[in-house]
Amino acid sequence: MGGKPGSRVSGGNVLVLNLATTPGLGSFLAGRRGVGSLQMLMAVAGFVVLILWFWDLARQFWELLQSGDTAVRPDLRKLGIGGALFGGAWLWSLWTSISILREARRDRSAIPPPLTPRGPSMNPGG
Repeated sequence: MGGKPGSRVSGGNVLVLNLATTPGLGSFLAGRRGVGSLQMLMAVAGFVVLILWFWDLARQFWELLQSGDTAVRPDLRKLGIGGALFGGAWLWSLWTSISILREARRDRSAIPPPLTPRGPSMNPGG
């Protein structure tokens, strides 16, 4: 299973949720609520900043079409901040996912293999 006893998410699912859907969601569902919440908050903040940057860029292009001006000046700070926040959350969730996968692998290796019954053969011909 995932991060802590009683979690309902396997290590592989944590990896997929963290990297392909929302950074932090897999961590949160695996039982690492604090870390997962911070990762999601960081990802959402970065996404909002990126949307604001894109909105500003689209507005500038619209004004360019209306005025005939030839220059668009995107605010690269917003792009950098938003990208750093979202990318940082994604990398942090990758690190957490790897940690959860390693922990799950260790937990599985600590469980002894199931015993096989010994005794007379159950085959009628043997």
